[in-house]
Amino acid sequence: MSLGKGRGMNKHKRGFMFIELLLVVAIIMFVLFQLFKIYLKKPIINEDAKEFIAEQGVDATNYKTITDTAKKKIQDLQTQYTEKLKQAEEMK
Repeated sequence: MSLGKGRGMNKHKRGFMFIELLLVVAIIMFVLFQLFKIYLKKPIINEDAKEFIAEQGVDATNYKTITDTAKKKIQDLQTQYTEKLKQAEEMK
């Protein structure tokens, strides 16, 4: 009883093997871990820049807090600007 030419191999090569998928997921998780580690890392900022950032009301603890507090600060400035524009239009 012969299986024929390459017949037995077709059953195993229809899709990705579990170990291949596991390897891809592990690589993706490793890359994401490295990115998050950098994102949450304490930034390398010289003292003058740190003082200037702190004067502006931005928390320089790590990259995430810098981006979060900077976004909040920008939103506050935009709100103040729109309120001043509305007041200027009302005075006309």
